Amino acid sequence: MGFRVKVHSTGQSFEVQSRETLLDAGLRAGLNLPYNCGTGTCGGCRIRVVSGDVREVPYDFHFSETERAAGWVLPCRAQACSDLEIEARLYETAADVPEQRVLAKVSHVEVLQPAVIQFSVRTPRTQTLQFLAGQRVALRFNGVPPRELSLASCPCDGLHLRFHVRRDEADPFSAFVFGRLQRGERVELAGPMGRFVLHDESPRKRLFLAWESGYAPVSSLIEHAIALDLDRTMHLYWLSAIPDGHYLSNYCRAWVDGLDDFHYHSIDLAPRGQPTLEQALEEVLHDRPDLIDYDVYAALPGAALEPARQRFMAQGLPPSQWRGEAVSRP
Repeated sequence: MGFRVKVHSTGQSFEVQSRETLLDAGLRAGLNLPYNCGTGTCGGCRIRVVSGDVREVPYDFHFSETERAAGWVLPCRAQACSDLEIEARLYETAADVPEQRVLAKVSHVEVLQPAVIQFSVRTPRTQTLQFLAGQRVALRFNGVPPRELSLASCPCDGLHLRFHVRRDEADPFSAFVFGRLQRGERVELAGPMGRFVLHDESPRKRLFLAWESGYAPVSSLIEHAIALDLDRTMHLYWLSAIPDGHYLSNYCRAWVDGLDDFHYHSIDLAPRGQPTLEQALEEVLHDRPDLIDYDVYAALPGAALEPARQRFMAQGLPPSQWRGEAVSRP
């Protein structure tokens, strides 16, 4: 049996299942709840129960008797016994998320295509990474120049993080990933950075533009958007000038199959380059005459980002409905 949890300050609500922690349920529903260890040790995820009953499992953090009487609990160790109303602090903007340094290990390396590797990083359970969908972190492997990469995963799981890298033998970081990266490799994460984040409170439809590896931050945004609202209309246009550049198309088609109003458009620009990118964006504008009804999230080459923004503005998109991220390869 499930219960409904309402966040007093925002009016947002989410469903929590029997024996599921409030933290897991809130993150699964797309709420940007602060947390760190997830084990009841640090107290960083604390919330206050305004009404309703919870069951707590043992943990190390200590609340005073006054705090207990006021209803303070750790959502990482609390389960609902009834419908609840809670007071909780949420990360609403990129500026709200604290800067972090996390020592982690590579847990999986997967060749998606000969020119694209996806690797996963597992953080310690006592120090997960807090971030907003669409943000970046700096990764530092021993002996390799650091590189900022967009997170390709959803903030609902700060324990398991995914990254995409394209092959470029002239780039030391890419050469390391393709030539030497193995499971168990230690890595330092620093961040998060960037303001390419979801406009959570907007009721509008969502339009995503991804250029090649710009799919990484866009996929993070889409996963977060799905957690927030399964019924929202979303269009993803994935553009690539590299043969077979749509390296996770099956994943995108799974969204199409599983969601009522998700639409995937795979656009192959190879090998003609920048003029065709501009033409493809014109085709998107022609395809979406109702542009004013959308929030637009564009991960495009740096040189193309501002011209694209200006073109979308000229088509009637209000400036507040555009968010852009400059993409470079690898």
